[in-house]
Amino acid sequence: MDFLPKRFEDLAQDKASARQKLCDRINFLATHSKPEKHTTAIKTSESPATITPLEKKKIELVVIGTSTGGPVALQSVLSQLPAEFPFPIILLQHMPATFTPSFAERLNSQCHIKIKEAQQNDSLKPGVAYLAPGGQQLMLKGRRGQLYLQVDAGPENATYRPCIDVTLESVAQICPAQTLTIILTGMGADGCDGAIKMHQKGSTVWAQDQQSSTIYGMPMAVAKAGVADKILSLAEIGKLLTALK
Repeated sequence: MDFLPKRFEDLAQDKASARQKLCDRINFLATHSKPEKHTTAIKTSESPATITPLEKKKIELVVIGTSTGGPVALQSVLSQLPAEFPFPIILLQHMPATFTPSFAERLNSQCHIKIKEAQQNDSLKPGVAYLAPGGQQLMLKGRRGQLYLQVDAGPENATYRPCIDVTLESVAQICPAQTLTIILTGMGADGCDGAIKMHQKGSTVWAQDQQSSTIYGMPMAVAKAGVADKILSLAEIGKLLTALK
């Protein structure tokens, strides 16, 4: 219905003005408009009753990409995982650099697994989730059994920093068939091209369903591309992740 520009520096410098502007917008919308419901029919791959764990494919890495609505979605999924979760996780959340350190700390305090902001040359370890730093690109390097992370500015033409497609492109060069790719709520289509490439190389791809998404953009793009092996709610994603072995 409306929007505010994403100029975080301006908002931080004059919080009173930003607060007043936001309140004015919401009050106006509440009294002058009635949002319409738009639905997009995307057939789910399986009903919840028939969902089964990944039995035939050995998973060694989990990559989760998200944007708008992502902080709540990540908390919902990651808080379900046990401390002994057997695989490393790469987290890609569209977020400015000033927010990712505190976001990683908050997730770490709310989850059983360890969650940290990714740093240059971090070696991937089971039961640890690495959050891509805001304003940077996160690439997977090394080889199976000796995976590590590279953090840098990345391609100049990338729309997002971090960009899910950029990270998945790097994963596709090393261990795509051993990676579970998950695309959660978000505006736009970041992650779709990467998910297509990963799927072509043997990756299992999950997409969040419309009902539990804050913005059904990124997961819808993956579903429409026909590369989502499963379309799941947040609760189902967390439940199936805990069943991975």
